[in-house]
Amino acid sequence: MQFSIFQLFLFVLLVYAQHIPLSGNQNSPQVPYNWLTLAFVGSNDYLPRPHYHSSDRDHFKELCRRLDGLNPNQQAMCAENPFSIPFVARGVREAIRECENKFKFERWNCSSRDEVTETRHGKFQDILGKTLRSSNKEAAFLSAIMAASIVHSITKGCNTGNLTECGCDSKPGMQRYQADSDSAMSRDQFSWGGCSDNVPYGIRYARRFLDEWEVQQFEETKNVAHLVRRHNNFVGREAIAQNIRRQCRCHGVSGSCEFKTCWLQMQKFSQVSDLLKKRYDHFAVQVELEDVTRKATKRLRRKERTERKIPLRGNEMAYVHRSPSYCERNLTAGILGTSGRECIHNSYSSESCDLLCCGRGYNTKLEIRQTQCECKFVWCCEVKCKTCTEEVAVHTCK
Repeated sequence: MQFSIFQLFLFVLLVYAQHIPLSGNQNSPQVPYNWLTLAFVGSNDYLPRPHYHSSDRDHFKELCRRLDGLNPNQQAMCAENPFSIPFVARGVREAIRECENKFKFERWNCSSRDEVTETRHGKFQDILGKTLRSSNKEAAFLSAIMAASIVHSITKGCNTGNLTECGCDSKPGMQRYQADSDSAMSRDQFSWGGCSDNVPYGIRYARRFLDEWEVQQFEETKNVAHLVRRHNNFVGREAIAQNIRRQCRCHGVSGSCEFKTCWLQMQKFSQVSDLLKKRYDHFAVQVELEDVTRKATKRLRRKERTERKIPLRGNEMAYVHRSPSYCERNLTAGILGTSGRECIHNSYSSESCDLLCCGRGYNTKLEIRQTQCECKFVWCCEVKCKTCTEEVAVHTCK
């Protein structure tokens, strides 16, 4: 019997749940809601059970309930559409990789000291949780890129046919998109064909998965952090929706373009993360809750008095608290500090030893490193390289 990756995922969850005793300490430690823990879902350490029935919704509800970190709304979505969770998990992992790549030369390098708590369902690792709940500039980036990752990953799931609730977009003309760079070609007549990315479905899924809970919690607590996360989720979704490209293929005799079919395509997620990093660097705004008691609807406004009349834009990340320096280790805040980080002594960018080491100085040691060199292409079809050794000066922050 052949199993798809999504059936395998459900089998993994089922077997995982079967190994967790229902009895035990009913007063197990409470853990914060942090859906980023889905990054650890999908282990191949368990084998599928052939007698599993995918129609058994009770199993889905139980499995989803045991995914520590999901809030009640997310658990309900998991039970309704369990096949979507592997895509969400994949999106989280991709977003974390991109975050680490974009910040690898900065004081905050998308890492944190994550609390690990023993629960009735096993070990709960609060991955990036303290940063995500800090309502600072880095939390804004995390919210945005994670929201974008859900849209991107769920949309890809629609295209591959592994999600029964969606498929290719049947009405691509209703989406916002950018035409071909060739202006003459963009004015030509065309017909929709192929498989257009169903971004509207991905956006609806991400909005429900993330925003509904934030709205409910703000109504209960009036905590501005919920509105801020909701706004940054929107920024992440818009980073995809505003950059959809129309791709076309020409048809005709002898390579002519008598007519063409077109479809819509998202950018690669690496391009989306590049855009969000630029917005983090240049379009991040400190905000506060609008203090108008007569208005039933509370809104965010810019904290800077001279800019309060300027509406908060959809390409601007929002944060409440200024970021710490991230120079010194602070385990309570989940900050690892920059001690021991490798730096570049002759650089003038963020990876320079002066900036990364926060003025503490740095240590230098010589290391022997092996690299591939003198690579040659051998017909056909192989590349052969020699292994070279070189002595490299490595600088690490004190």
